[in-house]
Amino acid sequence: MRKLQINQHSSDVFDDIDFEKEEKPYVEPKEWTIITALDRILDMARGSELSDELWSSVKNPLAYLRERLELTNIQIVLVAIMAEAGEPLSWRKFGNFFHSSRLSTMCYSEEMEELLAKRWVIRRGTYEKSGFSEGFTLEHGVVTALRHNKTFVPEKLDCFNEQQFMDKLESHIDKNINNRNANFEDDEFWMQQLVEANPHLPLCHEVMRFEDIHDKSLLLMIAYDYAQWAESDDEGLTLKSIDSFYPEDWECNDLRRDLQNGTHTLMSAGLIEQKCEEGIANTERYVLTQKAKSELLSAYEPSKSKCKTPHRRDKSLKSYTEIKEKSLFYNSYEEKQIARLTSLLSQDNLPDIQHRLEEQGMRKGFACLFYGAPGTGKTETVLQIARQTGRDIMQIDIAGLRDKFVGETEKNVKAIFTRYKHLCKNSNVMPILFFNEADAIFNKRTTVGGNNSSVEKMENSMQNIILQEVENLEGILIATTNLTCNLDDAFERRFLFKIEFKKPETDVKAKIWTAMLNNISEKDAHILAESYDFSGGQIENIARKRAIDYVLNGKFATLQEIETYCKAEMLNKKDSRARIGFNV
Repeated sequence: MRKLQINQHSSDVFDDIDFEKEEKPYVEPKEWTIITALDRILDMARGSELSDELWSSVKNPLAYLRERLELTNIQIVLVAIMAEAGEPLSWRKFGNFFHSSRLSTMCYSEEMEELLAKRWVIRRGTYEKSGFSEGFTLEHGVVTALRHNKTFVPEKLDCFNEQQFMDKLESHIDKNINNRNANFEDDEFWMQQLVEANPHLPLCHEVMRFEDIHDKSLLLMIAYDYAQWAESDDEGLTLKSIDSFYPEDWECNDLRRDLQNGTHTLMSAGLIEQKCEEGIANTERYVLTQKAKSELLSAYEPSKSKCKTPHRRDKSLKSYTEIKEKSLFYNSYEEKQIARLTSLLSQDNLPDIQHRLEEQGMRKGFACLFYGAPGTGKTETVLQIARQTGRDIMQIDIAGLRDKFVGETEKNVKAIFTRYKHLCKNSNVMPILFFNEADAIFNKRTTVGGNNSSVEKMENSMQNIILQEVENLEGILIATTNLTCNLDDAFERRFLFKIEFKKPETDVKAKIWTAMLNNISEKDAHILAESYDFSGGQIENIARKRAIDYVLNGKFATLQEIETYCKAEMLNKKDSRARIGFNV
């Protein structure tokens, strides 16, 4: 008997297969599990044409599964086939499996509809040689339950109030938004089930008025956006986000045209509108109308949302839980400074410190600058501080701030701080705003004039905004830079903590060599530390080369070979004068 392979994808499932069974002696197990029972049924159902012989041969596993799963005989068979396939199956493919016609299997449509109602199964279209067909696949939770020999229990979706409904919607979408395996089509069907289970709610009642599932989903997604960003500058679902929901270009194009022209069904119904920014309609961003908020979500309060984790609609937000622990080695002065800062930013200390500063009429924000040579651990230190203090990181793409259109760069900068304030407001633990390699935006302001006056004006305007925002900061900002010789004096003054990262001293370098290179002796580590004035980043490069050679040759490089790597790491710079540190 074959072993059941749950959720393993294969191409052209059950197409043109020889269903003739192998004649092998079969010994019934002393004790059934869900998987072994399904596997037996699957093996006997293959090519059976659902004959009487099939039902007599699997009466014991069927009896076990009827009691465990509370499904009918044919439903159990259908579940077994879908578990084996791991991808959507059309009625034709079910027929191929049984060695029967498509029509003969479609007579079990009512059984499938019952599985859909129980939420064991979801509809999913599938492409076949003849075109696009209706397909069916197991809900993900079913597969998980089967693997653990448990009966599937659908999540509760009914009898919610408005607050509970929106919390459920938020938590589901938040879970799937960054999941590469998640499919928006699945979300659409799930949202439809959620709506149908709560017809007493004004929002659900309104959603059910629309026939097109995409219209229903769009209204719910914009409602979700409202729950995430209510009354902030970031409120509004972008066209880019909407485009990502639908794989077909024609769907995106039609939807985009209707939204931008103001002719979309939801706009005609007075439920959504283009976001107004400084008196001008933004055709790239869409929000609920005030009418929709007051009539459909009157009892919902976004501030009371149980989904405290901010929506990660962009890649800039990194959870502290995603940061891997890494051992870092510092010179004694740096170590003391970093330990002090980490203690200050701990959740045990920071709220009390900020409260005391506020009582004394002082600014309660913390702006920190890490500066020094490349490869000395500035960026990694920020990450480890975040991990140790339990703070998410909002990392800014410096290059992405600048825009060729007049005024857009300034808007981008303002949006960063607006989003950060929103994250602080809606997070249990204040996140860190992180400007990595910030040389380009913290440099000296220029005198406007000459051929590049417009560029200089834009740069100065951007810097003035940042200066003002840092001045009014109530959160945590950490910036890193390799060169501070060109740092504007105004920026220098606004950084409360300034920590210089120097290249490691000999003893520290030896520790880094020992940590980075497995099986190296302390003696060899000290030889390398004394011979080469490398940063931690450069030592890591050597370690990576050694690891690659180990994979290729099956042995660790000798000290002499490591020294060859070191010599290759050093670039021949005729003039390597670098100015590190603040101007005096």
